[in-house]
Amino acid sequence: MWYRLHGRHNLPWRKLETPWAIFVAESLLRRTNASIVAKVYGPIINEFRCPEEVIEKKSRWREAIRGLGLASRADKFFEACDHIVQQHHGKVPTEYKSLLALPGVGHYIANSVICFGYQYPTYIIDTNTLRIASKVSGEEIKQEQHRSKKAKEMLVRCFGETEGLPPEINYALLDLAFFVCKPNKPDCAHCPLKDCCHTGSTVLS
Repeated sequence: MWYRLHGRHNLPWRKLETPWAIFVAESLLRRTNASIVAKVYGPIINEFRCPEEVIEKKSRWREAIRGLGLASRADKFFEACDHIVQQHHGKVPTEYKSLLALPGVGHYIANSVICFGYQYPTYIIDTNTLRIASKVSGEEIKQEQHRSKKAKEMLVRCFGETEGLPPEINYALLDLAFFVCKPNKPDCAHCPLKDCCHTGSTVLS
């Protein structure tokens, strides 16, 4: 499988895959480059092993994330951790609606925790997976529609699983978008989906 050979298995949060580890990672990764987060993630997750420790050491958390330019998000993250402690006994919730109720958590983080943290199938819908689905299907969809029902329906049509995709497939799509199906210069010749991709078949014909 393409992902097993070419995936970004070295990303530290992919080696842990616990709900808390994924929640922390996705909170840090929001609009931040993965390579930058990877440099500081290890020490952060080792020091802050649960939401209680974040709440107890807020100044240390601010210091730990300073180099990521995420200072403005710290208060919202503290609120989310407090919510987890007060409402869920310190355990990151498994339910989608409960995750969305956490301050600062949107559909992407919620689905990532469900899929990568709890190992339940779901669809990770963002700019990258929408780009792949658009090219495979030949359908146009605006990036701002990533929260829409239309976006999920497109992924279902492309990948055929109404309940969602398992972690390895979601990771594969994210990495395929990173390495191959790039926004400006997709490398269709080396894409594992080229035989079933509307764009790939057009470019390579």
